[in-house]
Amino acid sequence: MSKRLLNLDVLRGLAAILVVWQHSSEVFILTPNIAQQGTELANFISQLDFGRIGVLCFFLISGFVIPHSLLEADRPLKSFAIRRFFRLYPTYWVSLVIAISLAWIFGNQVFTTTTVLANTTMLQGLLGFENVQELYWTLTAELIFYCLCAIMYAQRLLRKPRYLLLACWGGLSLFICLQLLEYSPASLLRLPATIGYIPYGIAVMFCGALLRYCYETNRFHRYAIWALTSTFSIPLLVLGLHFLDNSISSEPSRFALSHLIALGIFLVIAFLPLNPIRHLAALGTISYSIYLFHLAAVYLMKWVISQPWGTVFSGYPLVVYLAVATLASIVLGALVYRFIERPFIRLGHSLSVSTPAPVNAQ
Repeated sequence: MSKRLLNLDVLRGLAAILVVWQHSSEVFILTPNIAQQGTELANFISQLDFGRIGVLCFFLISGFVIPHSLLEADRPLKSFAIRRFFRLYPTYWVSLVIAISLAWIFGNQVFTTTTVLANTTMLQGLLGFENVQELYWTLTAELIFYCLCAIMYAQRLLRKPRYLLLACWGGLSLFICLQLLEYSPASLLRLPATIGYIPYGIAVMFCGALLRYCYETNRFHRYAIWALTSTFSIPLLVLGLHFLDNSISSEPSRFALSHLIALGIFLVIAFLPLNPIRHLAALGTISYSIYLFHLAAVYLMKWVISQPWGTVFSGYPLVVYLAVATLASIVLGALVYRFIERPFIRLGHSLSVSTPAPVNAQ
């Protein structure tokens, strides 16, 4: 693996940890004994929106990796679909079962059968159902991106930067239209915020795809510049309107900074000649499992410190709980990867090997 891709694997793992910190701080700071130790760290994490930074890094990495892997492997779409299915769904379904169980045990929350069935598809938000775990919305965005890449691959458009740019602008245009409809006084459209944000996430992924195209070919840099400028001008516009006392976001600084920081981190990791930290690359390998299962570790910790016998574990500064939650999430993610995710990845690879190679696919 090249140094560049190894560094992106490190970034994938660190992005998962940022999401863990965001959710952990939101959960534990609600405990009075922890809050009285000081809320500065929680405020810092919240103001920078570590979770959104991590998610945007995931989106840029997906754009950088997925289209190129489709083209480089030059396999039929059936093979790609099989591998993606076994890479994503079995581990996701296990996390869904655990999330439903924990919601019932700790929160006395029962999801309807139709909600559960909709969540098995990863498309529940588009179908009008709530996410059993809020973080599942990002998987819907990823799945849509995979489908768009597959369609462009079948139409022989995935190697053409102008079509990657058009796809980026298409996602951006849809995002803007949805936001305008949402804020229109006469609008009857009231989409969940995560659904309205998905087209923007798609645009970000195609930015990553164009950056990879430029890196591989050293040509057509203007397409990547146009994509990045148009996509990341949105958070700059939000921030500028805020300074002009015409805010269109409840938290404009938080929204803008999270996007710009994520882009900056990605560009530094992907394009500067940094020596990879190989030991941290393992976090990238298990990042999907960390992402899906970290809330289980967080809520179990919360339950322990809320018990009469668990008061001995309460009252420490927030940083202690973030450290323990991070370690617990990594351990749980490693176990899930070892016993669930990796075996199904291997199964997907073995099932896709028998698929015949395409003839002049590109």
